[in-house]
This record gives sequence, structure tokens and C-alpha cells, in this order.
Amino acid sequence: MSNRRLPLVAAVYLGTFVALLDISIVNVALPTIQIALGIDFAGLQWVIDAYTLCLSAFMLSAGLIGDRYGRKRSWLAGIGIFVAGSAICAFAPNLPVLLVGRVVQGIAGSLIIPGALSILTQAFPDGRERAGVIGGWASFAAVSLLTGPVVGGILVETAGWQSIFLINLPLGLATIALGAASIVENSHPEHAHLDLVGLALSILWLGALTFGLISAGEKGWGDREAVIALVVGFAGLVTFLVFEARTPRPMLPLDLFRDVRFAVANVASFALGLTSYTSVFLYSMFLQQAQGWSPTQTGLRMAPLFLVQMVVSPAIGRLSQRYGHSAL
Repeated sequence: MSNRRLPLVAAVYLGTFVALLDISIVNVALPTIQIALGIDFAGLQWVIDAYTLCLSAFMLSAGLIGDRYGRKRSWLAGIGIFVAGSAICAFAPNLPVLLVGRVVQGIAGSLIIPGALSILTQAFPDGRERAGVIGGWASFAAVSLLTGPVVGGILVETAGWQSIFLINLPLGLATIALGAASIVENSHPEHAHLDLVGLALSILWLGALTFGLISAGEKGWGDREAVIALVVGFAGLVTFLVFEARTPRPMLPLDLFRDVRFAVANVASFALGLTSYTSVFLYSMFLQQAQGWSPTQTGLRMAPLFLVQMVVSPAIGRLSQRYGHSAL
């Protein structure tokens, strides 16, 4: 890799680090945030889910936005929006304002994470060189998940829960400076078509389903609001799938799932995300509220979960090339 591309790689790695750091760092601060803002358990779930929900809902459209307005421009906008969302979270006086900040962060993350891969792919046309850089990107992503609980615990104890969001401000500004100076703009507006109806339907069914599950967990499966939300969520999912199957340029081409490898990989990713994000949330609450450990002690005990990912990630590409994806 030439030296002139080092700032580009540093910017993309750092941007991904900032976006993924909030997945793990916030969990350690949840009990402290609960006391400071007077939040119930369901509200704490929304602090996590508001971010991941928007990240998931808007990610499918992020590539199209990059095609239309430019990959560099959309990625830098994502970093800037993420910094703004972090500031809102840091100075939030109550749960509603905090959730607004988390929504802003989630929307920004949907531009940052897929945009990073697009920028690296364009910057490294050579296949072998590109594989190495993307492997490093995956490792750096794992580092952010490992760093989050430990750094988050230390920050919460020494500087208050607001510091876990304030740390994103200098990191984000440094990322913008590096990216603005090193990334070359490119776009393909002829490929861009924003499926606004599909986007709206995806937000509807994901949001309703999430609300229904959280309400059911808090109030029971017979709760009227939970049942209505779950019905709306499943109806929205069916409507979304029907619309995507009929529209000429869908945000989610359903034909892709006819490829068994694609379908299995996505099911596996869903299962991994469901179990890992759920366990991180529950571990943090259990270790602090049931075991009585401090945020720093909790972060150190959660670190091994992500250490394994950091160690294994660089080898996955080589193993799949040697033994095939099916074997893995």
C-alpha cells in the first residue's frame, strides 16, 4: 500500500471505529444513565435499540445515497451527523432527548459503515491489496468493540456518563479532517434510485416490531399496546415484502435470497447480531446491578467476548479462501 493512501485508510478505519464504538461503550454506562435520568428498564432498551434500529433501517439506502451524491460527500456527512448526534446525547437532560440523539447517531452510522467498504473498494482496485485492507478494516472494527466496554467503564467512573458520547467529538473531527484531505470523490448517479416507499415501510415494521417486543417484555404478551404493535409490525413486514417484490427498482431485491449461500449468510448474520447484542446488554446490567461490580470491572469482564472476534477476524478471509465458505 502506497504512503499516499495511508491517510485514506486511517480515516476510514477511524470512522468505522467511532460508529461501532457506540455499540459496546453505551452498554456499560446504562445503569449510570438509568439513575441519572430516571429511566425504566424499557427505556434503557430503547437507548440501545434506537441506534441499531435506525442503523438497520437506513443502511440499505446508504449505498444509493453514495451513488447519487458522491461516496466521499455522503461518508463525510455521516461522520458530521454522528458528531452532532453524540453532542445531543451528551447534553441530553432526559430520555426523549437522549433517544433523539441515538436516532441521529443511527442514521449517521448507516452512512458510515457501508460507505467505508465502498470507499476502500474504489481506492484499492487490486484484489489482493483490497482483501488485505478490508481484513484490516474488520480487525479494526473488532478493536472498537473490544475497546468500548473497557474505555466506557473508565470514562463513566472518572468523567461521568456524558463522556462516552463526548469522546466521539474529537475523534469525529479528526476523521473528517483526514477524510476530506485524502478521499477522492466518485459517484454513479445513473445507478441511484431511492426506494422511499420501501424505506418508509422498513422503518414502520422494524419500529413497530421492536416496540411490541419491548412492551411485551415489560407488560406481558397480553398487553393491548404490545399486541397492536406486533400486529402492525408483522403486517408492515408483509406489505414491505410484497412491495419490494413488485417494484421495478427495490431497495431489497428479493431475488437475491434465491441464492442459498446469500440466504444462509444473512440468516447467520441475523442470529449472530441477535445473540451478541442481546448478551452485551444483559451482561452489562447483570454484572453491575446483580453482581455489584463497577463500570470498569464490568468492562474488563466483558472484554473477552470481543477479544475473540478481534483475534479471529483477520484469519477468516484466508480460511474461507483455503477451505471454502461452506466449511466455515
